[in-house]
Amino acid sequence: MGIAALVMAVAMISCKPAPQAQVEAAQAAIDSARAVEADRYLAVEFTALNDSLTAAVAAIETISALPFGERDFAPVRTKLETIATDATALKANAEVRKAEVRTQVEGLLVELGNLVTSNKEAIALVRVTPRNRATVEGMQNEITVIESAITEINTLVANGDYLTALEKATASQVKAVEIQTALATI
Repeated sequence: MGIAALVMAVAMISCKPAPQAQVEAAQAAIDSARAVEADRYLAVEFTALNDSLTAAVAAIETISALPFGERDFAPVRTKLETIATDATALKANAEVRKAEVRTQVEGLLVELGNLVTSNKEAIALVRVTPRNRATVEGMQNEITVIESAITEINTLVANGDYLTALEKATASQVKAVEIQTALATI
């Protein structure tokens, strides 16, 4: 019985436990990246990391179903450590991307302001006739909409929602350029 107990003890020691600490560390790193909106600013990379974590957890379940002597969590443990490291780097990259988008939005806001001003000045110089009155009034209304969008974009920037602000700023810029082009034909 002494040898059997020794064999059992050696077998138990050789059975490595599932890498739960590494799973938790990888999940925490991914959650930390999500907290800085890596899932929005670097969506492809974030999804790939999240999928890698899901695959690693599935691998742990598969390995856990094997007999004690055949369990080897080392490759999964290494993968989980890589996921945690990559998620930490992704967090930093997301913060950089967020700053880049903010800078881009701020530049678009300046450009939009200039376009609105020049469009207003150009409209003021248009000789309004019965034939072009509806067109000119439509342009004035569109400029008012763009000015409202600028206010909304500034609010989005103040709230840290730079991607939505970028979408709105880009759409407003397109509209302002269309107005500028149309004014050249009147």
